[in-house]
Amino acid sequence: MAVSRMRKLQILAHGSAKEDVVAALREGGVLHITEPSIECAHESRAEERRDRERDLATKLGKLEHVRSFLKPYVPKGKPLENMFKAKLVLTEDELRETVAGFDVEEWYQRCVDLEGRMRSADAEIGRKKSLALELSHWAGLGASVEDVRDTDRVRIALLNVDAANASDLESDMREAAPESDLREISRVGSSVYAVAFFLKDAEPTVTPILKRHNARWVDLAGASGRPEEATGRLRDEAAERTEDIERLKEEAAEIAREYDRVLVVLDEFAERLAKATAEEQFGSTRETFLVEGWIRGRDEESLHERLQAISSELEIASRDAEEGEHVPIDLANKPLVRPFEFVTTLYGRPIYWEFDPTPLLAPFFVLFFGLCVSDGGYGLVLAFLAFLMMRKMQPGGGKQLMQLLLMGGIATAIVGALTGGWFGIDSGSLPPWLDVLRLRLRSGELAGQFFNPLEHPMIMLDFVFLLGIVQIFTGLAVRMVAEFKEGRWVDGVLDQFVWIVFLTFLVPLGADFILGKDLPGGIMSIAQTGAMVTGLVVVATGARKNPKPVMKVLGGVLKLYDIVGYFGDVLSYARLLALGLATGAIAMAINGVAEMAGALPVVGIVAAIAVLIGGHVFNLAVNCLGGFVHSARLQYLEYFSKFFQGGGYEFVPFKHERRYSAIRD
Repeated sequence: MAVSRMRKLQILAHGSAKEDVVAALREGGVLHITEPSIECAHESRAEERRDRERDLATKLGKLEHVRSFLKPYVPKGKPLENMFKAKLVLTEDELRETVAGFDVEEWYQRCVDLEGRMRSADAEIGRKKSLALELSHWAGLGASVEDVRDTDRVRIALLNVDAANASDLESDMREAAPESDLREISRVGSSVYAVAFFLKDAEPTVTPILKRHNARWVDLAGASGRPEEATGRLRDEAAERTEDIERLKEEAAEIAREYDRVLVVLDEFAERLAKATAEEQFGSTRETFLVEGWIRGRDEESLHERLQAISSELEIASRDAEEGEHVPIDLANKPLVRPFEFVTTLYGRPIYWEFDPTPLLAPFFVLFFGLCVSDGGYGLVLAFLAFLMMRKMQPGGGKQLMQLLLMGGIATAIVGALTGGWFGIDSGSLPPWLDVLRLRLRSGELAGQFFNPLEHPMIMLDFVFLLGIVQIFTGLAVRMVAEFKEGRWVDGVLDQFVWIVFLTFLVPLGADFILGKDLPGGIMSIAQTGAMVTGLVVVATGARKNPKPVMKVLGGVLKLYDIVGYFGDVLSYARLLALGLATGAIAMAINGVAEMAGALPVVGIVAAIAVLIGGHVFNLAVNCLGGFVHSARLQYLEYFSKFFQGGGYEFVPFKHERRYSAIRD
């Protein structure tokens, strides 16, 4: 079983040894600390601890703000260097010196002030540019902006109206209010900028007319002088504010020269907060404290020795997990299977009493991925790139993904070699030595020909359907074995084994009636008889747990409807064929476009190379994404649904977890 054995551990010690015990636990990095199961009534200095924890959380939040603000101003290195930047290494003395001279509040306020000034300047630039653009439409106003204001009896309005409505607006205004007037200032595109004059007494009559013609009032507040003069002045002011922002960015870049120092302090405060959070879960009395948590069985002895080195007066007790306890999960697979934990954990973790499905999905997932991408050239490129990135990455989910893509690339290369897929190049143009691994058809009129999924899609469809049947049967078999282990022999036989036999008999019937396969009469006769017999068993036992006799019969009959679900599950595997054909077809289309581009005069070769590189990179990326998503989907919906319960939570031991820095011993 690939789930690590867990032990419940309790440590009871005198308060004077607390710092040493916490340090030993963190250095060991093997104990998942939990709330104590024993109630400890004493809460000495609890509020003080919580205040300290809140203070650390606040400072950590401010440091994260400083980091995110300064990051854009850090000098950029090469793209791969930025992606795989190594941790900062320093000694304990260097760490203490760095943290001691760092004022979190001062750095935070300085960055907040810079950020606020940048935002204020940026907003002001936007306002000035917007007002300058608006003023440019009023260059023919013939007066200063501040002079355009109402008199005692006349309302003066600057309007923006659609050109199609301008003439109707003017006529309607004069008809409703003969004293009114509309003077056009300029036209920009489909908009007319005009000044409207009307008596204030006529405003109740004119306003509905303006609304009916979608006339929009223009506000030039903030501008002064003639529009053409104000426009230039505002643009100059916006340019000055842009220069101010550049100076502020230079100031931020100067601060960012100590960005590494910020990262070190950030790590240190994260470590302090993690320590405070862990200590918050300790139980305590007036003189002692209690630590409780889960530890992997293989780590228990080493932690015991580490703790005994602190003091022989420590009391350490441990036991196996008991039925019903919520135990954290640590997956412990072999190196070849471990990368596939990435796929499993995307769906969920098994509960402690359940087995890890990762080894069961690994061969199916990598094969399905290879079938989806299905091009040997793409597979080699993917494997090479994944190998390069994997070597530079730190252990974790990202490295697991690269390992997964490496194996997927190898599987893709094998599938491509077997089916003759190499960057979408026609098989007749490939060197003969690439045909060494290619599959040949063994029967029928096409016997002896090389197999090509694009030319023989039905053969490939039969193969992926067969894979689907094998995986579904595997899921049912796994569930059956699990029920046997739990002592539910009747359920394992009637709910899983009988269905495996029933579906086995239905497979040739489906191949004959649905896919039109010509199977020998003897096989069909056996399949029909077997399906009838096992079908009767399903009807008789499908609802055996229902207490009502009538529902036992009806429920058993309705149980046969599950056939439709299994049929739909098998059909889902057709996506493997669809994605595989799409990869080859798109690759061939890219080559065709590149050939046409190559015929262009002068730039033909350059254009063809650009099309080939860009097209195949895009095709590889899209089909790798599709291959990953659809291969995972088949595991989650068609496979895991047969046996996997899930619902476990991750084993997270208390340990040093510096993201950006490392301490040299």
